Amino acid sequence: MDDLALLRELSDNPELYLEDEDRELLQTNKDLIDVSKANSITMYGSDIQKKMADLSEMMIKSIGETKVDEISETIDQTVEYLSETDDKDVKKSVLPWKKQDKSLTLQNKYDIISQNVEKIESSLQAHQVRLMKDTAMLDQIYKMNQEYFRLVNLKIAAAKDKLEQLRMGQYPADCADIMPDIMDRLERKIVELETTRTISIQQAPQIRMLQANAAAMADKLQSTLYTVIPLWKNQIVIAFGTEHTRAAIATDKKLTDMSNQLLIKNAQNLKMLTIETQKARDENTIDPKALGEANRILIESLDDITKIQQEGKLKRYQAEQELAKIDEEMKGRLYLASVESKS
Repeated sequence: MDDLALLRELSDNPELYLEDEDRELLQTNKDLIDVSKANSITMYGSDIQKKMADLSEMMIKSIGETKVDEISETIDQTVEYLSETDDKDVKKSVLPWKKQDKSLTLQNKYDIISQNVEKIESSLQAHQVRLMKDTAMLDQIYKMNQEYFRLVNLKIAAAKDKLEQLRMGQYPADCADIMPDIMDRLERKIVELETTRTISIQQAPQIRMLQANAAAMADKLQSTLYTVIPLWKNQIVIAFGTEHTRAAIATDKKLTDMSNQLLIKNAQNLKMLTIETQKARDENTIDPKALGEANRILIESLDDITKIQQEGKLKRYQAEQELAKIDEEMKGRLYLASVESKS
């Protein structure tokens, strides 16, 4: 017999499976209904009703803190993030990163992806811990609900026994005039407690469903953390290894192309140098016309030098004649001056 079936059977037969301590509690509850005190019926069962209300508040709080939608959104965003590639106009990459500045290096992109995956992993771990705590809390709430059901069932059984005694005339004589009102109020209290018990029965499967959902989501996150995330990390490493290989191939191709270009360029330069050298060698032969022109200029220069020398010789002769004439004149003048001074 499952828990829910047992609860239903106990609701129909409250005194089934009662332990000795439960039978003592049943009698204690009957004693709480004192027909001589007006408030005894009002207060009867209020303690367990308050506990049931507090239990409902605990369930609402648990549901409010268990953000299953946020967990699903995190997983969806993770899948979307890792599925995105570079712009469609650009050649697609095998790496699942979002569009980044093209100036970023491969290491920069790897760091960005690693950091984002770590953030996702940390977020999923936090959600998993929250769900596991919720599962444990819901389990405690379920046990508390069972206990409250047992207590409210005993309250109902005790109230019904008390009502039956009152109907059989087992009450103080001085309370006879108020007995119809007392029994009416007690009947209402029994219906009120039965409503509380029905709520408890309904809460049992609800708690189990919430607990099952939380446990299922925790299992899903467990699978994601220990299967999917490592797989993603492995694929990222493979993807970057592929990119490194592609980069190495591209670099090698550039070096090969550059080497080929240098070979062609050097061959072209060598060709041009050889041609220019040959031309320079052939053009270094002295031109006969240049020799003849140089010889003519040299002869003219020699003629000019001879002419200049002859003219210089003539001028020196004339200068000597002139100096001799001046000298004779000076001597004659000095002689006359000497004769005149003696006479």
